[in-house]
Amino acid sequence: MLNIHEKIRVGAVFDGGFPKPVWFGLHGEKVLIKEVCYKWKEREGTDVIYKFTVTDGFNIFEIMFSSVEVCWYLVAMDQAS
Repeated sequence: MLNIHEKIRVGAVFDGGFPKPVWFGLHGEKVLIKEVCYKWKEREGTDVIYKFTVTDGFNIFEIMFSSVEVCWYLVAMDQAS
């Protein structure tokens, strides 16, 4: 896994208060999320952070949403060889 931690644009829907990412931008390209493999939330002080492991069918990404910053981040990625 390559650790990145950079801000990204994400298209998401909110289902029952929990965000569900549908796509995100990476290097000017739109990455369609084929499957959310895992989802969980953590607390950092007053911030509730929603974390996701997602795949586009080829690569695996970890993304997160900060409820205090109201911002999405690409945390890490593992590209298929």
